Amino acid sequence: MKSTFSWTARVLAPVVLLCAVGCAPHAETRVLAVVQSSDITTLDPNRSFEVVNDIVAMNIFDPLFRFDRHMTLQPSLAVRWENPTDRTWLLHLRPGVRFHDGVPLTSEDVVFTLRRVLAHPESELFPFLSGVRAIDAPDPETVQIQTEQPTPLLARLSFVYILPARRMAREGDAEFFRHPVGTGPYRFLAWKPGDRVEVGAWNGYWGGAPAVARAAFRSVEKPEARWTLVAREHPTVLLEGPRQGWEQHRSDRDLRLIARPSLTVSYLGVNVAPRPDNPLADRRVREAIRLAIDLKELLREGASNHGFPASQFVPPDVIGYNPAIPLPPHDPARARALLAEAGHPDGLDLALDIQAETATPLVQNLVRQAGAAAIRVTPKFWPKEEFFDRIDKGVSQFHLTGWVCTSGESAELFESSLHTRGSAGALGRDNGTGYSNPELDRLIEQLVATIDPGARVDLEKRAMAIAVADLPYIPLYVQEDRYVLTTDVAWEPRADGEIFLPEVRLR
Repeated sequence: MKSTFSWTARVLAPVVLLCAVGCAPHAETRVLAVVQSSDITTLDPNRSFEVVNDIVAMNIFDPLFRFDRHMTLQPSLAVRWENPTDRTWLLHLRPGVRFHDGVPLTSEDVVFTLRRVLAHPESELFPFLSGVRAIDAPDPETVQIQTEQPTPLLARLSFVYILPARRMAREGDAEFFRHPVGTGPYRFLAWKPGDRVEVGAWNGYWGGAPAVARAAFRSVEKPEARWTLVAREHPTVLLEGPRQGWEQHRSDRDLRLIARPSLTVSYLGVNVAPRPDNPLADRRVREAIRLAIDLKELLREGASNHGFPASQFVPPDVIGYNPAIPLPPHDPARARALLAEAGHPDGLDLALDIQAETATPLVQNLVRQAGAAAIRVTPKFWPKEEFFDRIDKGVSQFHLTGWVCTSGESAELFESSLHTRGSAGALGRDNGTGYSNPELDRLIEQLVATIDPGARVDLEKRAMAIAVADLPYIPLYVQEDRYVLTTDVAWEPRADGEIFLPEVRLR
């Protein structure tokens, strides 16, 4: 999951929605601070596929199905479903659900929301619904979806948040997203751009009123400022516990530090477009880069051992992980020999695009290791949106980034980033590397049309072996999720690294 674009205007000023239907006061008055390193980019939950936005959206809006903290798909606004044919889904909605303004949820809202996503092919959500042929509402509590081919649709629907059709038609996008209304456990209160998003518990929530009455999703970029905040303000959760200062705070009695493997793999993206002036189009050059990197040292020196080396593009807990793929050796001599074979006996000069906030020790270690194999890397730091824009437009030669399969399945990555771009509808929409392999394309297209879980796993493992052999991305390490909680917060982190506030209790 990552973000590359938008389709509606950004809200530019703080906005407040005063107490609406069902906002009776809680006995609990403390405001929970949930701290991330960056602010949201939009309040439209179906505009971009980015974790920072989704963490806020998942608490204000509901999807039809929702992953629980163990990455098991659960009913949300849809309570049951049927497959009359292999291309038809009948979804039965949960009765008695209301939006925050008191208006009942109906199938009209679901049809409107899904059609709205399909009306925006540029949307990062569009690929999840691109195989949908028709969406209808046979009655107020039933939605019928027809697909072009057999499609494992339920997990895809978990990424689309349901919006109120009539209110949006009346207000329009710009006005609605100044004070958005959902069916989720929390009502939107205010967005102060660059600072925080404030939410309040919705006592009319179909899942029961949340225990935490108020929360503020805070944006704090600098690691030292996050440590200062968690020491000063209670109750607080840091969703991105800084590596800097982690060991120093281990013995702090007022804090609980949690570290666990994440679903995110850090990697080097490589522009492999077959141009005469592109040395990275030669697989031998990409293999040389991989052999030049000592993954264990990179973790130790660049990431303080917060993670473990990656052999492929997803971690072991993600469906499609292929255990037959080994970790590469660290072999600078072989790397130099491969460069010479590829026509670069004196080595190679590369520009590495990096997000501005990326940890400097990691970058320094990468540059040093590559240099030992005559691969001279010059880091170039970019603001977040410009960084992803360069990748999307195919102008980034070489970049450091990562991917989190929030669906728990590697198909997400194959469909969005490893299929040839522009050759099969929405497949390959996020492929900014110029990578294309017809054999892999066929496997991915077969995967899209396969519902049987066992067959899907086999296809994903085969696809992973092909993609790793081609190296459009060079896997580095599986990142570690790090959390810092004040001791008055009772919460166990989710496998997807996000926070669903109904799972939190205050002591």
